[in-house]
Amino acid sequence: MLIESKIRRELSKNGYRLTKTPPRHWSREYYGVGYEVVDENKIVVLGSIGHEYSATLEDVQAWLDDLNARKAA
Repeated sequence: MLIESKIRRELSKNGYRLTKTPPRHWSREYYGVGYEVVDENKIVVLGSIGHEYSATLEDVQAWLDDLNARKAA
């Protein structure tokens, strides 16, 4: 089970931030809740393909696992 708070905490340790679709954002009506990963320079590194907040928690977790694997190598 993916828990948003755990993902946020792990991203924070690596210098990233998880942002969620704002409640009144125009895309929420069409696409539902989505996420973006933003680095320290406020550059979106995940979740802006096709439209804003396009990543799911599963996408974020997979990206984070890949980031951790690259750091370990």
